[in-house]
Amino acid sequence: MNQRLKAILGALSIAVITVACGPSDASLSAKVKSNLSVDAAVKSAPIDVGVQNKVVTLSGTVDSLDVKQGAVAAARKTEGVADVIDQITVKDQGSSAGPGHGREMMQRGMDKGMKMEGKEHPKL
Repeated sequence: MNQRLKAILGALSIAVITVACGPSDASLSAKVKSNLSVDAAVKSAPIDVGVQNKVVTLSGTVDSLDVKQGAVAAARKTEGVADVIDQITVKDQGSSAGPGHGREMMQRGMDKGMKMEGKEHPKL
């Protein structure tokens, strides 16, 4: 019985040490910010990084969907990140819709969970 109790306590000690030695939220935040700085377009974007319990929240307003997607991808590939919450918005490009505008509008609608069923589609 005593041997079994020692084995259980030993296993619990290892589990606690493993969890405690994992990356802290502050170090994850630094790693994510470092990964964001690799891409020049993402680096210059005003993106805020928050980390709580290994879950990264990205927020801010960027100029294009490509910058938004690059930031989310960089955060997701960061070692130790459990999940990424994307709260980045893409600036409205105005009524002069250029190439890709429809795609960005559709992506914003999808990000917000909007559905177009039974609604008239926007004219581009």
